Amino acid sequence: MKRIAIVGVGNRIMGDDGLGSYLAQAMQGNVEGADVIDLGSAGVNAIDYLKEYDIIIILDAVAVDQEGVYVSEEKIDEEDADQVTSTVLDMQISGSHGMGIQSILFILKLMGYNPKIFIIGHRPYVLEPMNGISEKLKEKVPQILDALKDVLKPYNVKIDKERVLKNFEEVISSDRPF
Repeated sequence: MKRIAIVGVGNRIMGDDGLGSYLAQAMQGNVEGADVIDLGSAGVNAIDYLKEYDIIIILDAVAVDQEGVYVSEEKIDEEDADQVTSTVLDMQISGSHGMGIQSILFILKLMGYNPKIFIIGHRPYVLEPMNGISEKLKEKVPQILDALKDVLKPYNVKIDKERVLKNFEEVISSDRPF
């Protein structure tokens, strides 16, 4: 049986960047057949969590120019000079704790792990310090969950969408870092 992780990433104090983290917290206890992990902006420590999984689904605010939900199956190729350089720069600039998810996934590949990886998200509208996420992005959450359910369907993973949506509102309203 394939081990599946639904992984929320993002920085909750930077508005819409916290999308994945908020979603992961809202999904706790409402997913059957997969583990839900809220990595926030965990950095290199995430490798220990992720190396045990055959399928990793990343939920994140995604820097894309398209409108609508973004779904992509990522291929991590054999190491190439550009990716190695990018990962090294990521470590030098942000330190191991602030590494981006792409660098973390690349390091997994270098370590010999080769999970199937999906990224699901939406472009952010607000990337500045604020409590919660923008109303515009909140409106997209049901569509993001539908996309997640579609990706998980072949693996018989069940998500209680209505409970996740209810929990999402509670998580957002109770999280007040400012």
